Amino acid sequence: MRVTSIRPHEASRHRASAVRCATMLVALVVALPQARAQRLVADTVRATFAPADTTTLAVTSSQAGGDTAFTIVRTSEPAFALGDTAAARRLRARALGLAVLHDPRLAAPGRPSLTERDAIARDLGASSWRWCGAGGRGKRIAQWSVGATFVGGNLALYEYFRRAWWSNEEKPFWIHWDWGGSFRDQDKLGHFLGGYVLAEAGRELLEMSCMSEKKAALWGAAYSAAFQLQIEIWDGTQRMFGFSPPDLLYNSIGQGMSLLHTFVPKTRAVLPTFSYSPTVAMRRTSAGEITSELRTTVDYSGQTYWLSFDIDTLLPRRAARWWPGLLRLSAGHTITDWVSPETGLQVQAQRRWMLSLDLDPLRLPGKAPWWMATKKILRHYRFPAPALEITSDGIRGIPWHR
Repeated sequence: MRVTSIRPHEASRHRASAVRCATMLVALVVALPQARAQRLVADTVRATFAPADTTTLAVTSSQAGGDTAFTIVRTSEPAFALGDTAAARRLRARALGLAVLHDPRLAAPGRPSLTERDAIARDLGASSWRWCGAGGRGKRIAQWSVGATFVGGNLALYEYFRRAWWSNEEKPFWIHWDWGGSFRDQDKLGHFLGGYVLAEAGRELLEMSCMSEKKAALWGAAYSAAFQLQIEIWDGTQRMFGFSPPDLLYNSIGQGMSLLHTFVPKTRAVLPTFSYSPTVAMRRTSAGEITSELRTTVDYSGQTYWLSFDIDTLLPRRAARWWPGLLRLSAGHTITDWVSPETGLQVQAQRRWMLSLDLDPLRLPGKAPWWMATKKILRHYRFPAPALEITSDGIRGIPWHR
């Protein structure tokens, strides 16, 4: 295999050739056995670019006498300037995916774009997707494994709800419009996050079974909607709960956000996150010091639901260089005690609006597949940090909000 590097001042006359030959590389990657093609692209980039290089790369390929030659072109223009079409995204992801994974900074001048960073995270976090091109047996194993995970996960979740929620007195199906209440709709934000996470998990699993991203997103959202609908139907047979249209609404908003992230990639700059710290009432209930209905899932006063904004992506490129890429800005909602830590009785909670900085785990060092998969999961957790609290009583700083 031959590798050719072209200096920046020579890039312009080779750019048009790079674009014309891009499809050749895609054809090559498809035609060669999957593992061999990936090794060729990865080895080429490792041999050509130093980690400190922040220029864009364009890759072309040619074949002569059975020998494959890759040409790496350094340029200040976006790689394969084909626009933000689905075909262009597939070209970049499939032809250059493995290359960019080894150094995300190769994806764009300065900081890589949100779409490319997210594609990097998905590809690294799901390296097992390579079995989709490894023949029928690997694909069948993936599909059976994913199917078993769906069935097992549903059974486990159903059993949890049966024991924790549906062990009270039953009654004929009834509808409960449960707006407001002692915990000030904090539970609705839990339904929103649950709808989003279930849809995202469904999409990830279906993509691992070799389904296309958009099709997997649609089916993942459908799975989330069906699962949460059955929960509401069962709630409708319980005297304590009832079928809640508001819960169903927030379920749907979470599922819609998952779909939006897939079909409108720029919206991935806004991510729902969660943090939790047990309240005094929860700790005293667990210790048997007071009697209350609290458990972790309904300890709403200890839960904070956030929307985390990737400011680095939302700012114009010139302004973004002044914002630390590791930091995100988060806006959250939580409540004061809705269960008295002294008596265990319900009290009317007050809303607490929060503003805080947060870490973007994807910006942490390390690109090993297992570590990238872990960082993707950690993105949904908001780490403890100082925060600004806004309530009806005014504004105050909190040194360490968990």
